[in-house]
Amino acid sequence: MKNNKEVKKLETGISGFDHIAMGGIPLGRTTLLTGTAGSAKTIFAAQFLATGIMNYNENAVFVTFEESPDEITRNIRSFGWDVDKWIKEGKWAFVDASPQPDEEKSFAGEFDFGALLSRIEHAVKKVNAARVSMDSLGAVFTQFTESYIVRRELFRIASLLRKMKVTAILTAERTTEYGDIARYGVEEFVADNVIILRNTLEDEKRRRTIEILK
Repeated sequence: MKNNKEVKKLETGISGFDHIAMGGIPLGRTTLLTGTAGSAKTIFAAQFLATGIMNYNENAVFVTFEESPDEITRNIRSFGWDVDKWIKEGKWAFVDASPQPDEEKSFAGEFDFGALLSRIEHAVKKVNAARVSMDSLGAVFTQFTESYIVRRELFRIASLLRKMKVTAILTAERTTEYGDIARYGVEEFVADNVIILRNTLEDEKRRRTIEILK
């Protein structure tokens, strides 16, 4: 009898990770990738997209809430990922939701998540994306003081991604290495899978670890 709880996995293509994750991350689901500053969340999210294009012919969308697309492209170019080429070939698209220099700060009641979701949906359809990375949730939710609002909007994002049948990684920042999973304490309840990246100092040596929570 088939196990109805069996979840299909998508290979990330990230060296070593798919082995410890027993095949990758849940296919067509949302994975929360969390860690403190400097834990390489953005690099992981970008590599997930890059390996999808290079190894599996799966197109990608990168939604950025902090750095501009130009900054991200420059930062990851050293890894040999030619994002500019992929954009021209229609394999990679950015959704730029990063703050603009002349942009007035939005208030919680005025932020238009509907417009953001429409832009994400348009980008996914434009390049026929199978993989989506969103970096970082904290940057867009800092304006909200109530956790229930964060949870509500996260559900909207997760529902859209699920409807489009893409496999997504959403990054979020932790304030401490061994405290709450993410800043608002609700992010993990929206995601189907949670990965924690740690960058700790032990005996004067930096140690990077990965924990797959669920």
